[in-house]
Amino acid sequence: MLSWGSMVVRISIRGLDARERSVLSERNPAQRHCTLSLAARPGRDSWICIIDATGGYECPLVTSDGMPPLRNKNGTTDRRGVLKLDGFILPWTRADTLRRGLSFDQAGQARHYRGHCFRGSQQTVAKAALRCVSDVQFDPCFAPAADWNHPGAIVACAYPGWTRFSRFVIARRS
Repeated sequence: MLSWGSMVVRISIRGLDARERSVLSERNPAQRHCTLSLAARPGRDSWICIIDATGGYECPLVTSDGMPPLRNKNGTTDRRGVLKLDGFILPWTRADTLRRGLSFDQAGQARHYRGHCFRGSQQTVAKAALRCVSDVQFDPCFAPAADWNHPGAIVACAYPGWTRFSRFVIARRS
């Protein structure tokens, strides 16, 4: 499907509507899923895709049946179909665990940072975004819970499209 050229991408975590659920085979249709929409260009017909049980995307062509066109891209694919994200991934689930497919850098591959964090970001408008400072500044970082500003809390810091996050431990309250 992706071999005929690069495509624009919109990735989101959302509930699928009844029509989408009828086309996609889901294990738990009431649960919100990571969805991926692909189109040759914004405003064109797009495919709605969902992660399947093996971790790959299932992408049946459903836009020909009147699905809405893709708008506001946050990624692209290259001619081989390799996905490159242009936006930030909000890494935490409601259960305060990293989303499936995301991880922290392993010990030895990257430093683990300690310092303090405060609300707001210069890189994204995401309400959950933080800026964290030690001997370097990270922007944005994301905390797993609303009660994040206490010593020992761990936040995840990354760059656009990264699926591996740097671990930042809050050493003191801001």
